[in-house]
Amino acid sequence: MPVRVMKLLGVTHLVATNAAGGLNPKFEVGDIMLVKDHINLMGFAGNNPLQGPNDERFGPRFPPMNEAYDKTLIREAKRIAKELGLENIVHEGCYTYLGGPNFETVAELKMLSMLGADSVGMSTVHEVITGRHCDLTVMAFSLITNKCITAYDSNDNPNHEEVMDVGKMRQDVLKLFVQSIVKYIKQTEDSINP
Repeated sequence: MPVRVMKLLGVTHLVATNAAGGLNPKFEVGDIMLVKDHINLMGFAGNNPLQGPNDERFGPRFPPMNEAYDKTLIREAKRIAKELGLENIVHEGCYTYLGGPNFETVAELKMLSMLGADSVGMSTVHEVITGRHCDLTVMAFSLITNKCITAYDSNDNPNHEEVMDVGKMRQDVLKLFVQSIVKYIKQTEDSINP
């Protein structure tokens, strides 16, 4: 509902963010992953925000998702990251959406890795699907807040406190990053609609 309300209010772009576990071994805690695609495992289980009667005022019954994340915004986010000196911590990848609230098992993470997932989280995809359904331009990024545990002999355990700590550690950088992206969007919109 909030995404559709935003659409009705005239919003044209959605910048979605999340905290995610880093499944890609190249990712470090505190890195930023620009989402280039997602795996909607909740959708595989029949949990989709577009279930039920379709309201054609928002979009078509069967919207495509092959270009859910705007390539221009991803490119500009990379440029902005470079300007801000963040290019070493900004990556692109595939986000996987699970229901939670528990963290994943080792077997689940191994399976997700085989499917091509780079990060794992418990949000964002429903908002993205709804945003694309109602023709918003969408981008998303994950703050990698923990490394996924993919070995049975590991003594590490992911926990919510570490997620919150990394968020606090990166909040100023993320604030500047998002502000710069929004500024780019506004400049682009202003040049199209003077």
